[in-house]
Amino acid sequence: MTRIEDLLREQLRSGDAPAGPGRDVMLARVGRVRRRRMAAAGAGFAAILAAVVAVGLSVMRPGPSGTQFGSDVPPRVYTADLVNAVFTDARHGYVVQESCSTDVITDVPDDAPTPDVHRRCAGQLLATADAGQTWQARALPGDPAVKDAAVDLVPGHSLMLWVDGTGRLALGGYDLRYWTTTDGGATWQESATPRDTGPAGSLATFTIDDRLTFLGPPPDGVPLKKSQPSPAAATDGSFWTACAAGPCVRVTRDHGATWQRKSVGDGAASVDWVASYNGHTVYAAVRTDTHAQLVRSTDGGATWSHVLDLEQPSANGLVLPDGDLILVEASDTGDMSRLASGATQLHELADAPAHPSVLYLSGGVVVAAPASDAGDGPELASLASVSTDGGTTWIAVPPPPA
Repeated sequence: MTRIEDLLREQLRSGDAPAGPGRDVMLARVGRVRRRRMAAAGAGFAAILAAVVAVGLSVMRPGPSGTQFGSDVPPRVYTADLVNAVFTDARHGYVVQESCSTDVITDVPDDAPTPDVHRRCAGQLLATADAGQTWQARALPGDPAVKDAAVDLVPGHSLMLWVDGTGRLALGGYDLRYWTTTDGGATWQESATPRDTGPAGSLATFTIDDRLTFLGPPPDGVPLKKSQPSPAAATDGSFWTACAAGPCVRVTRDHGATWQRKSVGDGAASVDWVASYNGHTVYAAVRTDTHAQLVRSTDGGATWSHVLDLEQPSANGLVLPDGDLILVEASDTGDMSRLASGATQLHELADAPAHPSVLYLSGGVVVAAPASDAGDGPELASLASVSTDGGTTWIAVPPPPA
């Protein structure tokens, strides 16, 4: 199915349609329609592939209502995705989001032509100068790239919004275009050269201060673990990631020229994530054969000690500048808790957003983001919440308009 979706994405791109992660919703729905029709005709995999690639997409434009197979214009599915949030200090922050709406095609007669799927997307930049209390919309110079960016992108913490080497806010678009601003997004200047994508095979990621950087990959070529798709940066210049398999973490202190493999101790079977703020005190969420644990190292990963048993595995963790740790529970509730520095007991963060798929620091501000939402109406939920007090209180970022 991955190959089928890739081919359809190529077809969509050739139609000059706006891109975005929300396309996956349309891909899934188109796939279901075509599979139903192909199953009725007794066709096999090759026929499904050909039919899916043949589905067309046209950009929605204003106009009078029409009909589709004897009914009103088809209903639409609405999606919203967070690109990234960057705070240049505790008060000044910027959020880039994208919203899309796509036709929902149903009840297609078997002898009818393949319908067009209309899709409309729009990017949005929000800026705050009061630590998230209020947000103002600013114009974007172009559509932010959400795929095919020549670097791996993490939804909700994408490398398409960053701080460049001179301290300017930068936005990345398609075809390696990018723009910078020195006045908080009021005006933008397009770069005369393509954006940097790093040496071949390198890992693109953020430094602790939201700069782009490129790390040499581990020598064994083992990919990053899906539960921790980006290395965690620390203030001492080190970068940490969980081993893709086995009870270990990896750290580089020379930008990936060399990587060290650190065992997290006896009894662990795997590591879900590893996090550090200063590169010296390091936390890791591990699983044994029977339960989940939190372990800690106070000597840069050389030795580890048990901190506490976890009732549920942990989906994510973030170490704060004061040494406290925020954890996200991998459960139906997706609760967030804090472990005070040196403590051995978790305290639930009652007002925190549930199920953040990404959790990171930017300018000293904690960003917790489910990163996406979808529904059959244009009113969608907030895609991110921010906290300037280490997770005690949170402010929801307004969702993008439909």
